[in-house]
Amino acid sequence: MTPSPLAHPRVSTGDLRPFLLASALRYAGQGMAVHPLLVGCKEPRWSAWEERATLDPELISRTWGRAPFNIGVACGPSSLVAIDLDVPKDGVTPPEELVTAGVTDGLSMLRHLATTAGEPITPTMAVRTCSGGLHLIYTAPAGTAVRNSAGTVAWCIDVRAAGGYIVGIGSVVEGAAYTLAGSLTTPAVLPDWMLTLVTSTVEPPEAGEAPGRAGAVARLRDLTRLVGTTREQRWAAGIFASELAELQAMRPQTGRTQRLNLAAYRAGQLVGAGLLDLALAERELVAVAEAARICSTQNPRGYLGEIQRTVTRGLRAGIGRPRHMDDRARQAKAGGAA
Repeated sequence: MTPSPLAHPRVSTGDLRPFLLASALRYAGQGMAVHPLLVGCKEPRWSAWEERATLDPELISRTWGRAPFNIGVACGPSSLVAIDLDVPKDGVTPPEELVTAGVTDGLSMLRHLATTAGEPITPTMAVRTCSGGLHLIYTAPAGTAVRNSAGTVAWCIDVRAAGGYIVGIGSVVEGAAYTLAGSLTTPAVLPDWMLTLVTSTVEPPEAGEAPGRAGAVARLRDLTRLVGTTREQRWAAGIFASELAELQAMRPQTGRTQRLNLAAYRAGQLVGAGLLDLALAERELVAVAEAARICSTQNPRGYLGEIQRTVTRGLRAGIGRPRHMDDRARQAKAGGAA
């Protein structure tokens, strides 16, 4: 891929433009659709970025010719599955059983999973992230649908796939660049054992075990703590927990079905942004709605089906309009930290 801007520490922001343009064109030449991210940030410059992500060299040249936009690589249109191996934040440690196994970060977590499965980690194109983590980039097996998963695959491991994007080589965030790690520049096909890992979901609770308000919120809080996620993912988990709490607290005859649809929509926006796992969102929304018997007033016998349809509609609508932590929210979050 293109040289890293880190090799030129004194270049100005404007001087990054040729590096970013060349990198964006290189991605497109390999069939990876790109879209601009805000200068120095991870947030998309374009609305509906997944639909607008492009391989067109003329459009890419015009776009990156205007400003040194960071690069987003749309995983869905590019048939990519990126295994996001994070570095835990300060003070965040893995569960005790993982410490015993020598797990310290996302890469060692994946090695542990590979050893347990008796499988090798297939060499592929890898990108070092601005935080020191690693993106292992694979192509999705033909005919296989893989979506984002935030925090439910394993400790310090997320997945970027359909509905998500990764930051491209040459992009600079907080003064640190995304760089090629190793010499491979072509993604390998995602191996079967990894496909099983990223598409498996936790079994839903048995009938009669649907959580109440406190239980649902506590599980979301525990998930946020254990996964060691980014600030933006913790922000998203907090929003989802609040949606569940407000939904559970509503009384009958107060528009709960409409509120369920809204909660599902807002959760779908976080799923679309790669900040919340789809299976987790669906499971928790349905469980809270079942416990409160939402949607049961007009159709007592079919309320479970109505709950599922309401949740599905809301999630699908929200996924099409991803929501990220905006600058105002990020600044407010930073200002409130001690």
